[in-house]
Amino acid sequence: MGNTSSRGAEEQGNAVTGRAVGITGGGPLKRLATPKLPSGAVKARQEDYQFIEETLNKVLVFNKLEPHLQRKVVSEMYERSVAAGEILIKEGDTGLAASELYVVKAGKFEVLQRRQGVNIRVNLKEKGDVFGELALMYNCPRTATVAATTDAVVWVLERDVFRLVCIMQQGVNSIHVDSRGTSPLVVTTNDAPLQEQNCRN
Repeated sequence: MGNTSSRGAEEQGNAVTGRAVGITGGGPLKRLATPKLPSGAVKARQEDYQFIEETLNKVLVFNKLEPHLQRKVVSEMYERSVAAGEILIKEGDTGLAASELYVVKAGKFEVLQRRQGVNIRVNLKEKGDVFGELALMYNCPRTATVAATTDAVVWVLERDVFRLVCIMQQGVNSIHVDSRGTSPLVVTTNDAPLQEQNCRN
């Protein structure tokens, strides 16, 4: 019975998205269509879904999604290999370079911030950690540099994928999306709107 209910909810979400695209003729939703995978990218494997979901539930806007939509988000993530010494995120980057969230599958990263002209290590990331989550909510410059200290692998979640799934959100909780990508997401519950964060750490 539970699987039937979940299937029904997912089909309803797909229908809502389809109707919205049909009504607008693509309009502002056109750019929110699920993007193609980068050449050679491999989607997250089903056996990794639970681990990724548990990790992403540390991110407030993700854990407000219904379970079947959380699974939809995870199913659209893909792996990216990062060589030791490679910079995955560069402080100040904007645009496409600031539109992805990462979940560490393997390896280690250091988080650096430039203070008085010097890069200072402010954090370390390893398996099961998340970084770049502001990219899901805001179109703003990266607030830190993240570099691999070992060979590593991350799962990538793109902003447009997350926003598309937010549009499919049905039920008590809602996530309001500015389809232009210029304003933060606003997550509301039965109680009250959650406080919006500023575009900085």
